[in-house]
Amino acid sequence: MAFEVDVQSITVRLGGVMILKDVSLHLTGPCLIGLVGPSGSGKTTLLGAIGGGTPVTSGVVDRGSLPRPAWVFQTSPLIAYRSALDNAALGPMSRGVEREESVSRAREGLARVGIGLLASRQARRLSGGEQQRVGIARAIATPTQLILADEPTASLDLGTRLSVVDALRAAAQTALVVVATHDAHVAEACDSVHEMERLTEPTADG
Repeated sequence: MAFEVDVQSITVRLGGVMILKDVSLHLTGPCLIGLVGPSGSGKTTLLGAIGGGTPVTSGVVDRGSLPRPAWVFQTSPLIAYRSALDNAALGPMSRGVEREESVSRAREGLARVGIGLLASRQARRLSGGEQQRVGIARAIATPTQLILADEPTASLDLGTRLSVVDALRAAAQTALVVVATHDAHVAEACDSVHEMERLTEPTADG
């Protein structure tokens, strides 16, 4: 089954400044798609527009029948004294899934990102890369076919970054995963890459 997001000529102004201008792309999954470009090119803003949290000034973002996305951030927000399993189960529970099924989905998610054996370990006792993988497992466990990841490997060492790349690839087996990144290792792992450029003359309203 294919999942599609159609971005049609969107422009986004935030605080009177043009961040995106006439951006169009068609995303089809399940697969891993990268958004690359320099700081200030609007990668995070485009993710927000795709997810529905950032209003567009003009143009259309059509997610069809896809449910709202699950998010993976630069630093996964985890509850320090709860287990990896509990943290991963919060994703589906936040969408109204019963606890028993949420725990089952969380176990499967942790296994798919390679840390199933750490399910009972407190989040505070996990490494940075393991915490990121819990965040990705939580996204996998959430009932959605759209996962948006914003610089998920920022500030991580090489080995940890590679483990997160593997986790993103695992997520992309069953979902459309869109990742904003500066990381060449992430970009190389993507099925396709959309290159973005910073606007040379940001335009203020008025």
